[in-house]
Amino acid sequence: MSYRSDAVKLIDLIGQWLQHASLTKWLMILAFAVLGALMQRDLTIWGRLLAVAAGLGAAVIFAEPIRQFLSLDPSWSDAVAAGLALTGRNWAAFALRASRDPLATVGEFLRVWRGRS
Repeated sequence: MSYRSDAVKLIDLIGQWLQHASLTKWLMILAFAVLGALMQRDLTIWGRLLAVAAGLGAAVIFAEPIRQFLSLDPSWSDAVAAGLALTGRNWAAFALRASRDPLATVGEFLRVWRGRS
């Protein structure tokens, strides 16, 4: 039951964020995520799509908290989101290049992080 209420809260939070996000912000996020993915010639189409999704996710999730943490004016919101779109895409591209099997790479990172060899 608590999982359902948490999911409903998350959906409400995303809905509130979407109501306040401007079209310009969405265009900046999408443009920079796609631009970054197009520049990676060594990734497959699925790798590029994953990189774009990671860029979009990073921008959507972290743009506003980072802007507030840095005490930036709300007019900086689009620029912060664009930078995070590129950063998230770069993280995904690194993970894909680190291994031909991205899930194994994630598992290895988690084992090292948890102190298991």
